[in-house]
Amino acid sequence: MQAFSRKGFQLRSASLETRIAYSSFLVLCLLGIATLIALSFGRAGASPSGIVTYYRGDDSEMHFPKTFWQLVEVSHFHLFTIPVVMLILAHLLYATPTASRARVALTVIVFAGAFLDALGPWAIRYISGALAPALMLGWVLLGGGSLVIVVLTLIAMWAPERWMAPFASQKEEP
Repeated sequence: MQAFSRKGFQLRSASLETRIAYSSFLVLCLLGIATLIALSFGRAGASPSGIVTYYRGDDSEMHFPKTFWQLVEVSHFHLFTIPVVMLILAHLLYATPTASRARVALTVIVFAGAFLDALGPWAIRYISGALAPALMLGWVLLGGGSLVIVVLTLIAMWAPERWMAPFASQKEEP
């Protein structure tokens, strides 16, 4: 971790054991992203109406609305784990030659997705079912942005340097 404090540190120059550890973390993150997608769309469905039914209930099919405490329980776990994983992914991304604007954009995208993921169920349950597309957007931003970060970071560590050229800054960054 001390290497991150050096200006200009790049993951490509990290020791083999460090790159193996980070790569293992990133591969596990890929599995986490897969479960995010599976749980999000598998339980609630891939349509706004399915998501509304999941959180608000539906008398016709005996779906019960999520209770306050069920939402608290899910929020508790999400609010402690997702920000930590996103912070680690952002740090790893910032140690790649990816252009600064792209790094900042990806960081904003994944954290915006995390906010929508955390607040969406509450908004759907207690404000309006019309907010279901916002939750779906959160899943796409969180899952998609995380996937891009993981792939870029793995490429930066292991692939030929020329593979990062399309993503790298064209000028020296401060």
